[in-house]
Amino acid sequence: MCRLLGYLGTPIPLDRLLYKPEHSLVVQSYQPREMTAGLLNADGFGVGWYHPNQQVPPFRYRSVLPIWNDINLPPLSRYVESGCALASIRSATPGLAVDLSNCQPFQQDLILAVHNGYIENFRQTLYRPMRDR
Repeated sequence: MCRLLGYLGTPIPLDRLLYKPEHSLVVQSYQPREMTAGLLNADGFGVGWYHPNQQVPPFRYRSVLPIWNDINLPPLSRYVESGCALASIRSATPGLAVDLSNCQPFQQDLILAVHNGYIENFRQTLYRPMRDR
C-alpha cells in the first residue's frame, strides 16, 4: 500500500512534513503500520509543491530509490517552503514497473495529483466532472 501526504496551510519547510512528525512519511516507509501487503514502501517516492508567492507550474522531486536512501532530499526539504504540497512513498504492485512514470505526484500543467487505488469505470463516471472543474 502506497502512502500519501497532503498539506495545505501556511508555508513551511518541507522537512517539517516529511521528517519531523513522530510517524513521518519517511518513518512510514520503513516502519509502516497497518500494511496489508508487502513489508516496506521502498519502490520510489515523490514530493511536489507549489511556489508560495508566484503563479508558476508546481515543482516535483521524484526518485525510484527508497525515500530513506536519498541523500539529496534532506537538505532540499530544509530549504524549500510551501503552503501546498503533496508527497508519496511507493510499495509497487507486483508486475508494475519501478520507474519514474509510476512515482507520484503526477503533474499536468498546473495540477499536481496523487491517488491510491483503482476507480471502476473512471472514464464513464468521474473523468468529465473532474476535467470540467
